[in-house]
Amino acid sequence: TKGEMNMRVQIRLDTMSDAQRFVEIASHIPERITVTDGNDLRVSAKSLLGMLHAMEFEELWCECDKDIYQNIERFVVIG
Repeated sequence: TKGEMNMRVQIRLDTMSDAQRFVEIASHIPERITVTDGNDLRVSAKSLLGMLHAMEFEELWCECDKDIYQNIERFVVIG
């Protein structure tokens, strides 16, 4: 169904460079990519300002209509 996310993984962004790199990667993917705290807060992964704000979230979850795991693998929390 439209609007349903096909991929949802927990990510970590520890530094401003991480946030910048994540936005750079996300910006090259045509699908909508959002980062959420797992509750109601949600920002565009293509917005540097949004991602800097998201770094304050307790948890970060990346959601996308397409499987972009390989693109963002270095940021994915394992375990």
